[in-house]
Amino acid sequence: MSAEPSVCRLCGADRILPLGVIPASDFFAGRVLPQPMDGGCLWQCSACRSLFRHPVLGPSAYLDLYAHGVAEAWSCDGGRQDLAIIRDIVAHQAAAGSVLDIGCGAGGFLLSLPAHLKKYGVEPSLAAAGLAEAQGVSILARTVPDLPPQVRFDVITVIDVIEHVVDPAALLDEIAPHLAPAGCLIVSTGDPESAPWRRLYRARFWYSSFPEHISFPSAHFFAKWQRRSGLEPARVVRTRYRRRPLWLLFLALAAQNAYWLSPGLFNVIGRGMQRLRRMPRPHRRYFSGGGQGVFTDHQVVTIQASAIRSPVS
Repeated sequence: MSAEPSVCRLCGADRILPLGVIPASDFFAGRVLPQPMDGGCLWQCSACRSLFRHPVLGPSAYLDLYAHGVAEAWSCDGGRQDLAIIRDIVAHQAAAGSVLDIGCGAGGFLLSLPAHLKKYGVEPSLAAAGLAEAQGVSILARTVPDLPPQVRFDVITVIDVIEHVVDPAALLDEIAPHLAPAGCLIVSTGDPESAPWRRLYRARFWYSSFPEHISFPSAHFFAKWQRRSGLEPARVVRTRYRRRPLWLLFLALAAQNAYWLSPGLFNVIGRGMQRLRRMPRPHRRYFSGGGQGVFTDHQVVTIQASAIRSPVS
């Protein structure tokens, strides 16, 4: 494992503390990997209140992993609370005529929006981008820097994406110029200030267990970026990840606690379930914790571009 970080990767402050070792994983973007990925450690920043994984791979390595990911890896809705909140925000966005979804997957979220909206996507997965285009979504680029510099959108959504990038501030800086006047940027991601995550489960929390998840910006981080960028103050809605029946919530909580107590035993149980269900090969050997929908551990951040000022240093 590489040397410990000296500063927060998200804000550059040196007030960082380790929260423990993240268990290894062999499942990335819906695909079983031939070799497991080391989990690294989870770190917290006392300055910006964010969390981050260290060490991480280089951007090109991640892009290659996503390019070979399964098309439907992020196509599930299934009662997600954040998507319902975002749809409501878009519906009340008076100027909304075009929507760009960064990391749009197979286009499921865009296709759930009103028919009159023009729908565009950025998607690194070749298989997912192909499915989205087949359903009428205009795929403009694999990554944000590949977008034509002149294009502007009334709404830009960044759903389940910012936690996947090494430098969240750089991603937001790349997105901001593509907001139309009075446009709206909406980010949905995990909330690192969630008490169960930060104070109890830490490195063994379900959300930080996925190897794709490497950066966890806080509401404080978004507010700082918004002020520097000269945009309107960020509005934050904290929510559960998805709505589930009570019995599934108890099951998810049990899975989260089992993973927290012993990731090794959790892996043994997961392998046994694979055999019982006769899952097709290749088989996973490492499994991530449950917990989806149990806690208020997500945030929807909305930033308006209605009063763009010169960036503040």
